[in-house]
Amino acid sequence: MSKKIYLIDGNSFIYRMFFALPEFATSSWKIVNATFGMAKFFVWQLVKEKPDYIVFIKDAKWENFRHKLYSEYKATRERMPDNLRTQIADIEAMIAAMNIDIVEIDGYEADDVIATLAMRLGIESQNEIYILSGDKDLFALVAEQVRIYDTQKKKIYGPDETYEKFWVSAACVRDYLAICWDTSDNIPGISWIGPKKAQALLNGLCSLEKLYEIVDNYETTDISVYSEELQKTLKWASLKKLQEGRELAFLSQKLATLECDVPLPWFDLANYSFKPSDIFTPELEIFFKENEFFSLLESQEEDFETWEKLWKQVQIIGDNDWLSELSDKIFSWKYTELVLDTETTSLNPREAELCGVSILLSEDDIYYINLMHRGPQVSYTLLQDFISKLFASDILLIGHNIKYDIQVLEMFLASTGHSGSTKNPQAPKAKQASLFEV
Repeated sequence: MSKKIYLIDGNSFIYRMFFALPEFATSSWKIVNATFGMAKFFVWQLVKEKPDYIVFIKDAKWENFRHKLYSEYKATRERMPDNLRTQIADIEAMIAAMNIDIVEIDGYEADDVIATLAMRLGIESQNEIYILSGDKDLFALVAEQVRIYDTQKKKIYGPDETYEKFWVSAACVRDYLAICWDTSDNIPGISWIGPKKAQALLNGLCSLEKLYEIVDNYETTDISVYSEELQKTLKWASLKKLQEGRELAFLSQKLATLECDVPLPWFDLANYSFKPSDIFTPELEIFFKENEFFSLLESQEEDFETWEKLWKQVQIIGDNDWLSELSDKIFSWKYTELVLDTETTSLNPREAELCGVSILLSEDDIYYINLMHRGPQVSYTLLQDFISKLFASDILLIGHNIKYDIQVLEMFLASTGHSGSTKNPQAPKAKQASLFEV
């Protein structure tokens, strides 16, 4: 049985929450935007996504080994805004009130602890590891069992998505950052060698060491055996910049290298299990009241809104005849748009199994097509036929994170040879939901 593990890069996450939300305050003028954003994420999104384990990791307060290598490391970063600094203690108190431990190791950054845990936990094949962060260097950890989860973009980065982002594989990300510099951490890189040139230099080599074997012996090396892209880049000014930047390149490589052996002898994953019900403690209720997070208290008291509590009746479709009737209704009544959502077994569309599909035709006409849940179920092939017909139509599909839903449904169709693109070479028309979220 798979285990879904969330490794949260605490510092990165808090910063992103602070800048994602406009500043607002309590009635006593206490700024709480980052605190509220973190609270909402935990009690709404994480409760919905239900990871099996959560490890919240913070940077250690003082300097680490990278500052000894390069005194200017992170020197260009702006000082933490005062309105964020004042919220840090509250955020940590809130997380503690949720029964979630914070991991902080002296002498190491959160990224190093995350790298160590990702490597250690990734050994077990049943573990699905999601790193919640926006830091570029963590993309070097991406593998079949380790992914980056950008919660703001609602996007999962596996090996393919990482390549699409950097145009180099995850194994090359460290050296990519070493060459074209990382302004966020003030990693120097090589002057005048930007992302496109770094991509050209690394594709096919994927190693700074291999690249400098060629650069150091350029006069005697037959570069015709390498890609045309690499040959074009290793000329004139670029070659000279590489030669001049050798020392900085390897220094940058060391700065961009994640430490995967942080001493964590006490760590036991079982101590970081996550149960949504456990976070709603009396201490958290007091914290929400003190900080005037009343909307979160209402969600807790109501056990989250359901269709029933919204006075909406969802019609559960669990037999083929009813699904055929719904299909006839949608296509014969010539609907121009509908709201769609999928229920799946994974956040990764390449691995997710489809459990069911929600369809909203109007606020009083809502359906859930059950494929895998308990109770009556529709047939696999009939649901494929329905989705294929939907994709081939001109109906506008509306949803929250609709790209994910489309990917899941395309994989579902392709699994037995069906494909929405068979009848319609264009992707189905879709847009993000604004009025409805299903």
